[in-house]
Amino acid sequence: MQINISHSNEFAIRKKKPISLTVKEIEDFYTIGYIVLRNLFEPSEVDLISQCFDRLQKTAQTLGSTQIYNGSQFVVENQRIDRIVWMGGAEPELLKISEEARILLPVSQLLKVNSMEQLICQGHYKLPGDQVKFDWHQDCQHRGLGTADWIDIDGRGSYVQTLMAIDEVTVHNGPVSFIPYSVQKGYLALDQAAQVSELFDIESAVPLLMQPGDIAFFSPYAIHGSEENRSTGSRRVFINGFATPGANQKVYPGNGAGRTVRLSLD
Repeated sequence: MQINISHSNEFAIRKKKPISLTVKEIEDFYTIGYIVLRNLFEPSEVDLISQCFDRLQKTAQTLGSTQIYNGSQFVVENQRIDRIVWMGGAEPELLKISEEARILLPVSQLLKVNSMEQLICQGHYKLPGDQVKFDWHQDCQHRGLGTADWIDIDGRGSYVQTLMAIDEVTVHNGPVSFIPYSVQKGYLALDQAAQVSELFDIESAVPLLMQPGDIAFFSPYAIHGSEENRSTGSRRVFINGFATPGANQKVYPGNGAGRTVRLSLD
C-alpha cells in the first residue's frame, strides 16, 4: 500500500543533513543487535513531536478502553496507556517525521533497499505510576516469524525498528534494556519459554540511556525489554518500524499502516 501524504506548514522540520552509517555501525547492528545515533533531531523538533504526544495522551485518557479512534489504535485501560498504534493516523505530522531522511537513510543502508514498508508508527508513554512494562521479547515474534505473516527475505530479519527518545531516558524511568549479541541466537520463541533466563544471560542487559532526539536502531532478533517507570517524570518514546518489501503479509491497525516510504536525499 502506498499512501500519498499532504504535509501542512505547521510542523517545521529543519532539513538537517542525514549522516550515513559507518561500516562499523552496520556491523554492530548485525552482531550486537542495536546502535544508537545521538542528537539526530534538535530540541525544537522534539518539542513539536512532544506536542503531538500530548494531544494523543489527552485523547487516550478520555477513551477508557482499547479501540480504533481517529485513524489510530489506542491500547488503553482506564487511565493507563499501554501504547498508541499508528500514531500518524490521528497525528499525520508524525508520519512526516518517520519518513525523514535522518531516519530512512540508516534504515535503507541496513536493509539495502531504498523503498521500505512502514509497519509501525507507535508511541509508548510510561507515565509515573502507570506500571507499564514490557517483558523480554524479540520483535520478530510480533512480526509473525514462523507463520504465514512473515517472510525473512534477506535472512537477517528483513526489518529495522527505530526508537526515538522524546524525554530523557534514565535508569529510573524504565529504559529499554538490550541483551548484547543476542541477535546471533536467532528466533528463540521467548513467549513459549518456561524460563527465559535459561536462554540468555539476563545479567548482561544494557539499559539504553538517551537524550531527547537520540534514536536507537535495532534488529528484530535483538532481545530487549523494560521495567516500569519509577520516577516522577514521563518516559515517552516514538517507535517506527520498517520492513523489506514483500516480507510482511499481515494487515496492521491504523489508517495508512503498511504504507510504502522511499528514501529521498533531495
